[in-house]
Amino acid sequence: MTTVGVWRALSPTEKIQAGRESYIGFSVRAAGRLDLGALTTAYEAVCRAYPQFAARLEAGDDGPVFTASDALPDVRVHDGDPERPLSGVDVAQHRALSALNVVRDGDDVSVCLVTHHGIADADHAIAVFAALWSCYTDVVAGLPVDLPSHPFPRSLEDLLAERGIHGSAPTEAGVAVQPVSEQPAVVRHVVQHRLTVAETTALAELGHREHVTINGLLSGAILLAEAEIRGLPVTDLVYRFTVNLRGHLTPRVGPTEGTNVLGGAGFQATNGMEPTAVSIGRAVGEQLRAGLADGSIQRSLLDLVAQSRPGAKPWDPSKAPAIVSMMNWGPIPPMRTPEGLLLTNFRSASRIRETSAMGGYVVSTFDGRTGIDLTWPVDDPELPRRLDCLREQLGRLRLTDKLNG
Repeated sequence: MTTVGVWRALSPTEKIQAGRESYIGFSVRAAGRLDLGALTTAYEAVCRAYPQFAARLEAGDDGPVFTASDALPDVRVHDGDPERPLSGVDVAQHRALSALNVVRDGDDVSVCLVTHHGIADADHAIAVFAALWSCYTDVVAGLPVDLPSHPFPRSLEDLLAERGIHGSAPTEAGVAVQPVSEQPAVVRHVVQHRLTVAETTALAELGHREHVTINGLLSGAILLAEAEIRGLPVTDLVYRFTVNLRGHLTPRVGPTEGTNVLGGAGFQATNGMEPTAVSIGRAVGEQLRAGLADGSIQRSLLDLVAQSRPGAKPWDPSKAPAIVSMMNWGPIPPMRTPEGLLLTNFRSASRIRETSAMGGYVVSTFDGRTGIDLTWPVDDPELPRRLDCLREQLGRLRLTDKLNG
C-alpha cells in the first residue's frame, strides 16, 4: 500500500489492541487557572513532534495501518466531576488515536491524555504527557515551543527481533486480523486509594529491610485482599502483571521508541508459603527475576500471539478459578507547570471494548505518594468492600513495619 501519510501496518501485538479498541487515560488533577488556549497549542506541538498521537487507523490490504489524520486531534472540555476524567470523551480509532479531555468544576480540573494502547504503553504515554506540560508552561510564559521531531515508534516484534529475541514457537504466517469487538465500550474512571508521603516512605523502608520491592509488597497485599473478598485461599489465585522491558533489553529502548515494550509475568502462591504480604512479595520478586533471566518474560507476548503451547505462556488462566491483574507504572516524572497552576494527583482511566468488565489494579507514584487504582466499573457492587479489604491489608503492612522497627 502506497497511500501518502501511511506509516506502517500494525504488528500482531498492536492488532490485539485495535481489536479491543483500547484507550488508556493518563489523568492529572489540576488546581488553579488552566489556560485552554495554551493547552491546545501545547497539545498540537506534541502531536506534531510525536506523529503517533496524530494518527488514526485505516484499512490496508493486509489489515489495519497507522496513517496520518486529516487534522490534529482536539482538546475537549466538559463541565462535570473531575473525578471522572473520561466524562464526555468521544474517541474512535478510525478518527484519532489520542485525545485530550478536560473535565472542570470551577478551578478544580482534570486533564486526561487519552491514548490508544496500539500506539503507546504507559511509559511511552507518560513521557509524552510530561512533554505536553512542559510545552504548556513555555506557552504560558510566552516562550517559543520547538520540540524535536520523533520517528513513528516501532513494534515490540521489531525491537525484540533486532536484539535476537524470538518467540518460543514460530509465528504462524498470516496472523489473523483482529476484528473490532462489537461489545460496548466499558469506561472505568477508577477509584484510587492513595498513600500519604509518610506511608509511601514507610513502605519503601519496610521493603528495604525485608529485601522486597515496593512492587512485591503491594503485590502481596493485593493478592491477600483479593483472596479475602473472593473467599478463596490465596493459592487458588493466579496473579499476572506486566513488565516494562525497556531497561531489560540491550541496547536499552527509549520511552517513545516503541509502542508497547512490555512483557507479561505470572505467579501463583504455594501451600508452603507464609500468607503474608512480605513473603508473597519476596516470592513474586524471585519469580520475576527468574523470568527475566531465562527470557520467558521478554518472549511472553510473542508466545501469546503465536498461540504456542500453554507451558510457554506467562500464565495459564485455565489452571485457577480466579485471576488477579496489576500494572505498576512506577514513579511518574515531574511535570512542569506555570505559577498559579498546581498538579495535585495522577491516576489512570480506560475505555475498552470487551466481553466482560474484568477489573484489576494500576499502581503509580506521583509527588512522593503511591496511588493504587481499582480499575473496576464504578457501579461494581463489590468495589466498596474491595477497597476496604485493600486498606486493611495495607494497614497490616504498616503494623508489620512498626513491629519490625
